[in-house]
Amino acid sequence: MDLSLKNRRKIWLKVHLYLGLFAGAIFVLIGLTGSLLVFEDAIDVWSNSKLMVAPAPGGNKRFLPLDEIVASGMKALPNKAKALDLGFPRDSERTFDLWFEQPSPNADYFERHQIFINPYTAEITGQRLLIDFQRPWRDPFMDFILRLHYSLALGSIGMNIVGWVGLALFFTVLTGVILWWPRSGKISKALTIKRNASSERLNFDLHKTFGFYSAIILVFLIASGVYLVFPKYARGLVGIFSPVSRPWPDYQSVVPVGDKTPLSLVEIKRITDARFPDGEYRRIVFPQNERGVYVVSKRAIDEVNQKKAYRRLWIDQYSGNILHVREHSTRTTGDIIEEWLFPLHTGEAFGMTGQIIILSFGLTPLILYVTGVIRWLQKNRAVNRKQGKCEAGG
Repeated sequence: MDLSLKNRRKIWLKVHLYLGLFAGAIFVLIGLTGSLLVFEDAIDVWSNSKLMVAPAPGGNKRFLPLDEIVASGMKALPNKAKALDLGFPRDSERTFDLWFEQPSPNADYFERHQIFINPYTAEITGQRLLIDFQRPWRDPFMDFILRLHYSLALGSIGMNIVGWVGLALFFTVLTGVILWWPRSGKISKALTIKRNASSERLNFDLHKTFGFYSAIILVFLIASGVYLVFPKYARGLVGIFSPVSRPWPDYQSVVPVGDKTPLSLVEIKRITDARFPDGEYRRIVFPQNERGVYVVSKRAIDEVNQKKAYRRLWIDQYSGNILHVREHSTRTTGDIIEEWLFPLHTGEAFGMTGQIIILSFGLTPLILYVTGVIRWLQKNRAVNRKQGKCEAGG
């Protein structure tokens, strides 16, 4: 088998072409939805301000007690609904959101909804369907975009597709760099777009330069995306070098013989504040049965993830005993890697600048796909013209 440089290049070109044509089409969708998701929270609040915005009356930013807020939400629960957890406002002008689950028309599925509660008056500002596991198109716009991004809105099957496409895209980028790699003395030519070039040459230069300059960021976004889609396998891989803690370990409350009244949320908050005096509450997950526990997420101010808290407490719903603590002092290297992964994937780890950078890189797959398809069509036309001339001359 002749594996000269020319023949090796032909092999890499075929691999790059077919991986790019098929996996690249899905990559375009993932990239465009990813660009939108960089500002997911801001877009969601802006488009649902009547539900999610509650200005402090008269400048008084003191929230009502949690028990009053939750009681108001519980009264609004429909029949057969089960309260899941309480999300806290991200700032002083946001509402609480009480998540609940109820049966779908198809008995094999559930729907998840949100009830929004004014933190100053405990009034219900509204509610909405959040997740329809059977009919994802019914989800709110940004939640549907999120499901498109990580699963093509096809559930677990779609997550597997996205994960395997991500692995294919890794090799697409790798083969692209191999094909781009210039021979000695031609590095400047490979890094620039030729001025006054033909449209065909301009398209080729756009493809190779955009591909090269974006390669490192794209590889990271692909790798981190595969990690987030396949967390079990990814944690196992990282665990070879450093253990990764289970994000949701299984703990149970001890059911008392006498009074089985669970502690109030005010008491749960007091226990949490004693352990974590600083920080911002993100979520309290309610016990789902008599042996269930409260899981309290309270983000430390210096945590890189703005949306989800690393610090968590697992609390016995009856005694208030702390069953498990997740905090920075016990993190492993693997935990730190996982904690940084999502904020780096969205760009929020570096503030607005990072988010704008990631948003722009979300458009890169579209540019690469369009210029790649045009390049493929151009080469096909050239081959067909050459064959036509040979046949005419033959």
